[in-house]
Amino acid sequence: MKSQFKFLLKSGGTAVFDAANNQLHISLTSGDPRAVTLSYSESRLLQLLLDSPGETRSRNEIMEYAWDNRVVAAGSLNQAIFTLRNLIEDGTDHELLQTVPRRGYRFNAQYVVDESTLACAAAIADAPTANEQVDAVPAAAAPTTVRESRLARLLRSPKLLVPAYGAMCCLLALVALYRLGVFDGAASDLVIEDVAAGPTTFHFVGDSAEEIARIREAFKPALDAREDGLAGHVWINRSNRLYDVSCVRTDGATENLIFLEDNPMANLQLEMVRRCMRGWP
Repeated sequence: MKSQFKFLLKSGGTAVFDAANNQLHISLTSGDPRAVTLSYSESRLLQLLLDSPGETRSRNEIMEYAWDNRVVAAGSLNQAIFTLRNLIEDGTDHELLQTVPRRGYRFNAQYVVDESTLACAAAIADAPTANEQVDAVPAAAAPTTVRESRLARLLRSPKLLVPAYGAMCCLLALVALYRLGVFDGAASDLVIEDVAAGPTTFHFVGDSAEEIARIREAFKPALDAREDGLAGHVWINRSNRLYDVSCVRTDGATENLIFLEDNPMANLQLEMVRRCMRGWP
């Protein structure tokens, strides 16, 4: 996994991330550059997303990598995402560090600077122009110069440029779709059980019917509550002693929470659904 990354900010500035030293260097269009030292988990989280921009990383995958499978308090991932978004000026529309509902997070590939692409562009910019090449040809090679001039005019012809630009745009579009995972293979089979409970529809997600039954039993207090303030849809899955709860409220707002199954909070599952549907905290 790489340790050096560069990406653009929505304000027009740039950010350079040094994962090896947990340093984020931010250069804005106005004002002095600044360096921010990230926490270990924040640095690991950002490194994981930037290493494969456009690829969605699940919350469980992020927790395992950024926290090294350590037991952490509920909401640690949400807090780390919140902190990073504020640092990179993405706290409003989340255009850079994107939430993928019911799946996880990804970093917008359109803002990541590919150093190899920059090097290629610099090489093209430094290459001699057609006129410079003609000037370098000896006088004895005049016929060749004439043929090159005709070729140059042909290459500048709209009849050739329009199809060429069209083909290039199609290629770039295909690359962008690939980076966003549109052509990824189908995910492994999952079992999903939908349960309507008053104004709330629960969607339990698991690898088997037995696992679904265990999750449904754990959330029975939430199913039985049928509170008017919990209108919307709730997706719930469990992995490695962690519950992942994602909600879509009737106003279209979304929320993602993650918590340990052995959290000592009273009425844990019901309280998590309440917080998810009514907004955190």
